Parts: sequence; C-alpha cells; structure tokens
Amino acid sequence: MSWKWEDFTAPEFDRAVEEAGGVCVVPIGVIEKHGDHLPLGMDVFAARAVAERAAEKEPAIIFPFYLFGQIHCAKHCPGTIAVKMRIALELLEDVCDEIARNGLRKIILMNGHGGNIAMLGHFVRTIIEVERDYVVHVLDLSGYHHPAVESPEYKAMQESEFDYHAGEGETSIMLAVDSELVRMDAVADPESGKPKGRLKHNPVTGKAINWYADFPNHYAGDAATATKEKGELLMGKCVDSVAAVIKAVREDDVTKELQDEFFARIRH
Repeated sequence: MSWKWEDFTAPEFDRAVEEAGGVCVVPIGVIEKHGDHLPLGMDVFAARAVAERAAEKEPAIIFPFYLFGQIHCAKHCPGTIAVKMRIALELLEDVCDEIARNGLRKIILMNGHGGNIAMLGHFVRTIIEVERDYVVHVLDLSGYHHPAVESPEYKAMQESEFDYHAGEGETSIMLAVDSELVRMDAVADPESGKPKGRLKHNPVTGKAINWYADFPNHYAGDAATATKEKGELLMGKCVDSVAAVIKAVREDDVTKELQDEFFARIRH
C-alpha cells in the first residue's frame, strides 16, 4: 500500500495515522543544479523514494514533496528556487504544526540535501522556544546516506576516486529511482568535477562563498561510472537505515515525556 500523504482519502488518512503510530516522515530537499545530467529535484526525489520504500517495512505517513531548504549558493544556476531563510524556517514551523494538528505528533525531518544540515540543526533546537504537543527529529545524511556510500559493499563497486555532488553515487541512486530523468549523455568531463581550490589561501572555513569557490558548476565528482546496480545497493542500505529510525521513533515515548517535563519546569 502507498503511505504517501496525498494518496489517502480523508477516512483512510485517520486510519493510517493510527497504524503509523503517529509517525510522519518529511523528506526535505531543494531545487538545485546537479551537474548537467541530473534533475533539479534530485535530492528530494531520492529522499522521498527512500522514505516510501522504508514505510513499506515500517509504516509512516510520507509528507508530500518538500522543496524549501537552503540553497542560496546555487542562485546563479538556472532553475534554482532559493527562498529567504526567515521564510523557510517559518514555513517549516507551520508545516510541523499542521502535521501535528492532523494527529501525527512524531515528526521525522529527513534531510536529503547537504546544504540543509545547518538549517535543520538550527530549526530543531529552536522548535522548543514555545510549548509543543509534538516532537521533531532530524534524520540527517549521516544517519542513512553516508553509511551507505561508506559501506564495504559500495566501496567494492565504486570506481571514481572523488564522489560527491552529482557524482557516481548520487547518479547511481537516481538511475535506481527513475532512470528516465538521468541524461548520461550529458555527463560533464571529470576534470570539471574537481574542486577548484580558489580559497585555499584562506584557512577560515565559515565563508558563505565556499561552495561556489570550489564547485561553481554544481558538479563534484565523476558520474560516468554510475550504474543502476550501484544505485539499488545504495538505496537498499538507505532504506534499511531509515526503516530502523522510523521504528525507533514510533516506539519512543521518552522524548515527549522529557519535552513535557521541560515545559512544565518552565511554567513553574
């Protein structure tokens, strides 16, 4: 059965909330360039596909496509959608409020984009500025994607030495998700996917222009060696990790108890 929010009828939705134990997964990506060969929606396409497969193992309602993350460093690339951070954070808060209003009070923000890491870290720490009747968890790339690409099984298949944005791994995943959206004939020369090192003279890492300095074309790696077989292996490992997180969140009541205790101490 489909666990996608938008596929349920209203009566089915109420039953699904109960069956999912109140767990909702929100795959979050952005709209940005991924080389010349991958779709702009790569991050959210991949994250949502993983979430949907994971929900088949551990039930959870999967929120519709969510595209409003942090991607200001790609505003020079065609097709980018980069909303102001103030708006992005306020929108995400409202979305979480609405998810909870619909009975889903265990929310997993499943990040599919590296540029969202700082934003979601900030968001989850400020969500308790006011009392909530729900809890928010952030499942970052380190919780499901990084272990997959670092696994011995994938390393044995990997052919490229440098594999990052729109490279072998991501392209393989997209081939597994929807090969019709991948333009392998448009893969750029691997030299163009190497870091340019234009800020190596400055050791300070916290600069807004870091990504642009190294990868102005939003290509970092070599996608020529990508295959659907590699993508299916990576997807399988990601799915297992996400399913385990869904199960842990569903069975966890301690987080909400501690949050309630925290707010009670504030009131008194």
